[in-house]
Amino acid sequence: MSDQDQDAGLIERARRGDAEAFGALATRHQRLLTSVAAGLLNDSGKTEDVVQDAILSAWKAFDGYRGQAQFKNWLCRIVVNKAYSVMRWGRLRSWLSLDSASGAAVAQTLADASADADPERHGLKEERAEAIRRAVAALPLQQRTAVLLRGGGLGVAEVAESMGVAEGTVKAHLHQARARLAAALGEP
Repeated sequence: MSDQDQDAGLIERARRGDAEAFGALATRHQRLLTSVAAGLLNDSGKTEDVVQDAILSAWKAFDGYRGQAQFKNWLCRIVVNKAYSVMRWGRLRSWLSLDSASGAAVAQTLADASADADPERHGLKEERAEAIRRAVAALPLQQRTAVLLRGGGLGVAEVAESMGVAEGTVKAHLHQARARLAAALGEP
């Protein structure tokens, strides 16, 4: 049974008011949602809040979900919008000098790094992972969003749907992001 088929059964139950079915849907996609939010926000505390807020908003707006988009894409769109909102508010607070926090939190890992038996090799993997995190965090927002969604396993069409843009726009963002990442990482 495919992910969409599994989602379909849970969606049907959730439409009938089954909160547990909706919870199961959210749980199935939480890792993707957390990965996207973490990559956009670079702050683990805000990431959790954004994901929880997005899931709550999705539950409240669930009657408006018509099934035209895959459920995970619909959820991703909500997470992206919530993350953008948090970033806008953070910039506004900073501009108004209401936010005294300095510096950004360490970026979340894009991919799980597995422990290696060779400590030196593991150290190199960690350095590489950190360089990638920094390079992705430095991308312009739309490019970073496209990379994080695509890296989360969504296809180009799904990324476009989640971002609310055309597929060609996503392809352009990904192409530009690849070029920037290659330059930042010293790759040809």
